[in-house]
Amino acid sequence: MKTKYKKLDYNIKNLESLSNSDLKKVADYWLRQYLLKNETYIWCPIKKRTYHKDQMHCCHYYDRGIMSLRFDLRNVHLISAVSNTFDAQIQVEGFKSKHHKEYESFLLEEYGSDVLDFLREKSKEIKIFYKEDYIELINKFRNE
Repeated sequence: MKTKYKKLDYNIKNLESLSNSDLKKVADYWLRQYLLKNETYIWCPIKKRTYHKDQMHCCHYYDRGIMSLRFDLRNVHLISAVSNTFDAQIQVEGFKSKHHKEYESFLLEEYGSDVLDFLREKSKEIKIFYKEDYIELINKFRNE
């Protein structure tokens, strides 16, 4: 028997009523909306071309499981789905994948060499998100 899951309302006003798990999903949704900025076509800095917004992924240089960087705008960018899925499977010596090598080049070009040191150090931090943290992020990304 299949279990039906409730559809999450990303525009919910009463954020306090949501669990931390649902708040994380809402924060992820609003981060993507924040990055899209109501644009229809988005430039992929890795593929060096424009894609429709539906073909873009929120990509994390350091895995999104590292909570200290999950919502950090230096770690998260819109990248083409092609790069985020297929290029990420191509192995390149010294890097996690071809995708990460190209992503690193973009970060260096965009922010300079200090950003890699910053991200590396911040990735070592243990961050626990509480309900208030998620609500603050959601409101920031919603521009409220």
